[in-house]
Amino acid sequence: MPKIVNDKNIRYVEGAVLSMLRLRRYLLSRGVDPEEVDERIKKQAIGMLEASGLSKEKIVEILIELKLVVEVLIELVSREMIQESGE
Repeated sequence: MPKIVNDKNIRYVEGAVLSMLRLRRYLLSRGVDPEEVDERIKKQAIGMLEASGLSKEKIVEILIELKLVVEVLIELVSREMIQESGE
């Protein structure tokens, strides 16, 4: 029987992205080889995504949504920085 998708499952996927980023920064700050860092964060992220209980299709949908939101934020902040530097 498929698991019911609720906010908790979705937040778990979103949390996997932030956890991956934080672990990456932490390991790099400790001097871990960047290639090893990449392997560790991939392993952790895949484990968290699988533990969310969501289908691969739903996980991809959520990740695409996150990507779009981040791209909008990058554009907004970049535009704001350009406007500030032109003053």
